[in-house]
Amino acid sequence: MTVLGSGCALTAPPPTPAATLLPIAVSTPTIHVTSTPTLASPTLRRTPTNTSTPTRTPTRTRTATPTVTRTPTRTPLPSNTPLPIGHITRIDNKYRSAALNEDRRIVIYLPPGYNEWPQRRYPVLYMLHGYGGFDKLVPEWEEWGLKDNAEAMMLSGQIQPLIIVQPYGFMAGGQPSYFFNHGPGTDGKRWGDAIWQDAVNYIDANYRTLARRESRAIGGFSLGGQGALSFGLMHPDVFKVVGAHSPSFRGADGSIGFINDVNYFNQFDPIWLVQNTDAARQLALWLDVGADDQNVRNCGAESDRCVMAFHDLLVAKGIPHEWQSTWPGPHEWIYWQTHVPDYLAWYSSKLVGQ
Repeated sequence: MTVLGSGCALTAPPPTPAATLLPIAVSTPTIHVTSTPTLASPTLRRTPTNTSTPTRTPTRTRTATPTVTRTPTRTPLPSNTPLPIGHITRIDNKYRSAALNEDRRIVIYLPPGYNEWPQRRYPVLYMLHGYGGFDKLVPEWEEWGLKDNAEAMMLSGQIQPLIIVQPYGFMAGGQPSYFFNHGPGTDGKRWGDAIWQDAVNYIDANYRTLARRESRAIGGFSLGGQGALSFGLMHPDVFKVVGAHSPSFRGADGSIGFINDVNYFNQFDPIWLVQNTDAARQLALWLDVGADDQNVRNCGAESDRCVMAFHDLLVAKGIPHEWQSTWPGPHEWIYWQTHVPDYLAWYSSKLVGQ
């Protein structure tokens, strides 16, 4: 079982990374203060070996409040600053995406103490949703306790104060974009650039971030887990820390209309990128899957598109990564909800703060 780190680097911020993000238009956010919580793309071309029918995040059933077994209490992080007080400030806003030429929804959590410490800058964690989780007022991650856990852990010193961002990745009509730029013969829209470039640019321009790769993380579950891996492996100059929680590995097998060209999709495919580039060695990687996950844990016949095969690929390549495969749970909300504190603790331990 993986042991999560509890340390937090406290260093002077290094220079902003060489990658230049395009400027965007700035919109004025609407701020809602919450109440007390309850506690660079490769262009090589090679056909992947195998693909399988893609998986979909099942519809959640909420018949009763589950009983959750928590991990032991974590020791507060050492810090040169006092513990924050107050609450997370939740902002539900839109940003202008130059890549899509449209406004896109984004939910932002500013940490407790953000307004009280105007000279302080913060690392940023981007969290991507799955197949069905951003078409309501409350995103999936928030529904599962992301905000409440983050606030409680920041206030107690278990994680460092950080900004958390949830960008919207659905197309008109509610179908997921799969967080990549759609190619020829499709709508051709740059759904991936809308996240790694436009959303990141918007956050850095409007909030007090540490705008460097060492202080920027991206993670996601299921469909969003594949998206997070794709963004990290394509843009290691933007994201240093990458987490994939029960990631799905869709491929150009004809089952998804706009993933219709193998050679084009290779540049976004985490499996191909690990096989053919060294980008993974530049990242701090996390990978986990539930012991009872029947959707993405194991591969079908003659397929390499599953979490266990991806873990084996990383091992074969000698790529270090945090790995957790023994936690019980299916490909469902109860599994991810249970481990939100574990995810937050790991991201915090890898992000360089102020």
